[in-house]
Amino acid sequence: MFVFKKQPRNRRKLGPVVDALEDRRVLSAGMGSTFAIVPGTVAEANKVSTVDVKLDPTHFTAGRRGRIMLGIDVASDPNEAVKPVIVAVKAANGRNVPIQHSLYTRAVLKSNNLGSPQSSAVTLTVPVPRAGQAPATYHVQVKGATADTGSYLLGFYLPGDVSGDGVVTNDDIKTIASKFGSVSGDDGYSFDADVNRDGKIDARDLRLASQNVGAKTTISPVTGVNLDPASDTGIQDRITDQRVVKFTGTASPDAAISFKELDGNSTGGSATVGPDGNYSVDVPIGDGSNTFSVTTSDAFGQSITGNIAPVYYSTNPPRVVNTVPTQTA
Repeated sequence: MFVFKKQPRNRRKLGPVVDALEDRRVLSAGMGSTFAIVPGTVAEANKVSTVDVKLDPTHFTAGRRGRIMLGIDVASDPNEAVKPVIVAVKAANGRNVPIQHSLYTRAVLKSNNLGSPQSSAVTLTVPVPRAGQAPATYHVQVKGATADTGSYLLGFYLPGDVSGDGVVTNDDIKTIASKFGSVSGDDGYSFDADVNRDGKIDARDLRLASQNVGAKTTISPVTGVNLDPASDTGIQDRITDQRVVKFTGTASPDAAISFKELDGNSTGGSATVGPDGNYSVDVPIGDGSNTFSVTTSDAFGQSITGNIAPVYYSTNPPRVVNTVPTQTA
């Protein structure tokens, strides 16, 4: 069974991250080119479930001819029986976007220890709005392959972005070419070089990736949260005598981020992530333990939520005491 794991991508140098929100294993089993993870639910048997996402020109750059190729992995959420399949992707005007399907092979499932669900991927090519234009909305439609219902996860990736730095380059194409002919289970096989996820790296992968050269996104599947060292005034981790502490970290550029204290011990706080993907926010804390739920919502439609380690308020936190060594005659 697939389980997502959010972890820093190669382009995200987070440094000492105290909390990386919503730990999951991603479909690609190593994050790589996955730039967003969006959940959905098949609530009724044989009924279509829809997940909406947006291509904002602030966060996406087109490849050739003003277009970008996207890949979407789909799999059931942990402990769910549903076998989700992407049946269509529609533009905002209701028109179907042409998609190409690939069903994961047994070798892919086995080599990545992913069990044996009916899991698949699709690729599609769409135009990117020009700078200043409104985001383009797309509706991803998912249906269960059986009568089972439950939650699923969509992993969005940039086909060809083997290095996972958020952009498809000629170096990525060279990497794919160097693995030409390998199949899942081979030492030289790379899931992220397998553009269409069919278990083999061949001419079709090279062709698809080459069409995506220049495509770029700044959307990130990772939210990092750090307690600023200046707010951590005690010698014991996360104990402070400050009534307002500062959190810093990284997330998708321009995302909204909010802190909510789970026991009502604080009014919380919120901020907007900067264009560079960094943020800082001042948050009041109450007496004793303060445990915050942190949520980020970005322009693509991805929302990441998780609880961070508690911060403790004390009027007299333990501190380092400098003493003068006793000198002997």
